[in-house]
Amino acid sequence: MDIKAIQDDIRSEWLQFEELMKEALWSKSDLLNSINTYLLDNKGKQVRPLLSLLAARALGNPGRLTIACSVVSEMIHTATLLHDDVADEATQRRGVDTVQYKYNPAASVLTGDYWLAKSLTLIVSERNMEVMGFFTKAVEELSEGELFQMQKASSLDTTEEDYYRIIAQKTSSLFIAAIKSSVFTMGASPEVLSKMEQYAYHLGLAFQIRDDIFDYTPQLNTGKPTGGDVKEKKLTLPLIAALKAAGEEERELMLDAIRFAGYEDDKLAEQAFALVEKYNGNAVAQSALEYQCNMAQECLMSLPDSIYRDHLVELTRYMGSREK
Repeated sequence: MDIKAIQDDIRSEWLQFEELMKEALWSKSDLLNSINTYLLDNKGKQVRPLLSLLAARALGNPGRLTIACSVVSEMIHTATLLHDDVADEATQRRGVDTVQYKYNPAASVLTGDYWLAKSLTLIVSERNMEVMGFFTKAVEELSEGELFQMQKASSLDTTEEDYYRIIAQKTSSLFIAAIKSSVFTMGASPEVLSKMEQYAYHLGLAFQIRDDIFDYTPQLNTGKPTGGDVKEKKLTLPLIAALKAAGEEERELMLDAIRFAGYEDDKLAEQAFALVEKYNGNAVAQSALEYQCNMAQECLMSLPDSIYRDHLVELTRYMGSREK
């Protein structure tokens, strides 16, 4: 899918988004400015602000407050990644060195703190309490979701219900804040606001399920799955489904392997992948992914017909695919 082509259809808004992001992040610290430039030069797809601006554009011409909402969503997301990379001791993200590896862990934590603080400073400056509430709730949900996942990783008893709670808090919460804030600032009716909140919820679940499936998908360069989740003792939907289908003895052997393995144990990833393959864990997760995408797509029909809604439909269908 051509993300750049979609951005070009909201070129004016996208340029405002990029300019406001740089303006909001400026610091008196040369080191911080250097790190910020490094992050902006190696950015990802910036899905949240893209969804935010497309939803807004479907309802009219966005002003500064709406642009600010898109910026805040990306700043909060980046802050969480900077913190996650330290917790996970990650050396690379999207094929480039992480800040914690290129600089040091403290720099990554402090830069994450800075991005979070600046995101809240920006939204406070817009003097809109409702919008501020959308984002503070998202940060609260993100934190609770991470801690609940940590709790479950230590006990290795994550159920499917637990899994959906975790990904709703960790992923859907920020999708909701990004999209709900943008349509709210465009004067959306209560019905449209509710439907777009549901859209963001389902799309966030789909986004995370898709990511979790890729963790149990053989990589082109090695032919082996990444296995990062199971190494961190995180039980995600493909493995949860496989464990549920397995017999008691096989299930306990797998859980013991996870419980006692070290992070660098590649055999653990291969063992988990074999179980997921044997019991069609990825197929179960793919079915759940497609369901969430279908639910999300239905909600989009609350928006007026336009090229911007078409792009949202296209992005939603892309989430349901196995294309990276």
